[in-house]
Amino acid sequence: MKVTRNEGNKGIPTAMIFSCPGQEEMKSGLLVNGQTGKNLDLLLSILKKSRPDLFPSVNRYDYRITNSSENVHFKAHDNRTEPSLAEVREKENIDRLKEDIKGYKCVIAFGRCAAAAADILKADKDFEGVSFINCQHLSFLSLNSSIKTDIEGAPIERGCENGTYKRLEVVAAKINDQINYS
Repeated sequence: MKVTRNEGNKGIPTAMIFSCPGQEEMKSGLLVNGQTGKNLDLLLSILKKSRPDLFPSVNRYDYRITNSSENVHFKAHDNRTEPSLAEVREKENIDRLKEDIKGYKCVIAFGRCAAAAADILKADKDFEGVSFINCQHLSFLSLNSSIKTDIEGAPIERGCENGTYKRLEVVAAKINDQINYS
């Protein structure tokens, strides 16, 4: 089964690439569903404050969203949670992604597989001048395991109130740094 891209609002200059559809996306038919989607909405609320030109909406479905692979992967389905890099790098898949992100000013790749796809795309002359940003995945596992301090350098304890928000502030700062210097 394949889940297609989210079209988004044509007036928004930012597109996003995630890894692949999973169990929640297969059930709903919507991309970036479940907790990762909720985290994306929260991240967008943070980014809107600093870069409303690139992030004018806090609703993820206002943005073009695609995946590094259209194929659904989750443990109970095929014993995978992500596509293989070979799957991501297939010519047909890269051609699909080129069409998906054509015309966008800023493209954020969330996670390892999305970053691999974005690295191929940014080498293409058709994407000169596009700001490609590689970012970590927005799952709780990724956020909790890789971000231990807030933007002020204070420790974030697991289970603390507003811990996810504090971690997403760190992600937003990293995105803003890459936008400013890419």
